[in-house]
Amino acid sequence: MDVWITWPDGKERYPAILLFDEGYGVNAHIRSVAERLSREGYAVFVPDLYHRTGRHMQLSYGDTASVLAWAESITTHGLVLDLKTTLSAMESLHYVDRNKIGTLGFCHGGGYSMVANSFFPISAGVYFYTIGIEKFPFASHGHGSHHLFFWGAQDSNTSPAFIARFQQNLIGTGRDFTNVIISYAETGFFCEERSSYNPLAARQAWGHTISFFDYLLK
Repeated sequence: MDVWITWPDGKERYPAILLFDEGYGVNAHIRSVAERLSREGYAVFVPDLYHRTGRHMQLSYGDTASVLAWAESITTHGLVLDLKTTLSAMESLHYVDRNKIGTLGFCHGGGYSMVANSFFPISAGVYFYTIGIEKFPFASHGHGSHHLFFWGAQDSNTSPAFIARFQQNLIGTGRDFTNVIISYAETGFFCEERSSYNPLAARQAWGHTISFFDYLLK
């Protein structure tokens, strides 16, 4: 499995972020997010989770059907193996502070981020317009880290009823979390390459994300 890596200039030890793409592959957008996190002082690792299907595969943002098919190919067992491999590699690097690792996931990647926080000792987790999370049995595997969720109220993939039910499940399992619902945003509001991009929502969510990570990881 390939992992795309970027880290700040210098020879210090840095907190690290395990970054998960939206489901379209490790494309230019997700690499740009990694570079932005690196400029904020984080070592960033983006695993190619579709490696069992093919290396470096990427889909266009209009090809929703293929994304759903690819996402179905990700199993809990395979994902946990890939996460274990990636985290072991991260922790072996001299410039990574192994006690300060967070996760960030977008769309389908939000579910993968939640699995990482449930099975491994992660310090912080952030999730943007997560879908597909119900397929992973994360609730029975510990409380995980502090969590920060962003949802778009105009997102047709996640109903208010789903968000409310998901929130109650988190409370019932004793998880510490913050839930942010942006009334005017759709799914994909953070990605400049998508028609649903919303610059105000993206700016607010990014500022909150960096503040959250800085507090818990630095």
